[in-house]
Amino acid sequence: MVVAAYNENKHLGSLLASLRDQSLPPVEVIVADDGSTDGTAEVAQRLGADVLRLPHRGPAAARNAAAERARGEVLVFLDGDMECAPNFIERLVAPIAAGDAVGTFSREIFIANTQNRWARAYAALRWSPPDRLLPEDFPDRWANFRAIRRNRFLGVGGYDDVGYGEDMTLAPKVGELALAAPGAVCFHHNPSSVGEIFENGRWVGRGAAIRTLRRPWWVHSLPRVLALAAKQIVAGRTGWVLPARVVYHFGVWVGLASSSLRPWRHCK
Repeated sequence: MVVAAYNENKHLGSLLASLRDQSLPPVEVIVADDGSTDGTAEVAQRLGADVLRLPHRGPAAARNAAAERARGEVLVFLDGDMECAPNFIERLVAPIAAGDAVGTFSREIFIANTQNRWARAYAALRWSPPDRLLPEDFPDRWANFRAIRRNRFLGVGGYDDVGYGEDMTLAPKVGELALAAPGAVCFHHNPSSVGEIFENGRWVGRGAAIRTLRRPWWVHSLPRVLALAAKQIVAGRTGWVLPARVVYHFGVWVGLASSSLRPWRHCK
């Protein structure tokens, strides 16, 4: 079990508690602390996790380092702002254990903080359903692995360190998509403040994936942002999507600008 965490002391305790209650307990829980400044490593250590303290380089480097240290045959990758249902690990690894897939993912990722207006607005701006990250009819195969055999992960060199979108770099190297694991229910906390939404946008703007767009500055321009927000509000999404979009896309612009000045830095 690998948990890459950067300044996640607010949620990490709930995640680790949910891992202690699993029907199939993890062999180990490695928290790769990605240079946090809020006491994340101390929280993890106090709750019994194996803590790997690292300089701040982003989730790809953190996950790769923890995978090298892990002992289990299957790696499960979690974020510090998640929680897991009691049978999450058992359901997630079942297709791997049965030999049906080299790795899996979960379609059943529910938003943990839907009571927060900014979390609901963030779901809207990402075109997610109001209560979950992926639609119920999401395909059975995806490039984003939540679990994978450790030997295959290490054999292809792990994740590429490209900033935002690093979790999509594994499948092309493995040569296989992750398989959806039925009943693997987990929960994810969306950004719950203006500041968190801005930081997420800035991280996206620093990453390599955004540069695959033909005109990234225009895609995230204010006129287009306002038009998208109006369309979503008319469709019935929360009105808070308007300020959330303005803040998020401004963060993307800041990320684009900073990556032009410091192209080697793409972590949060």
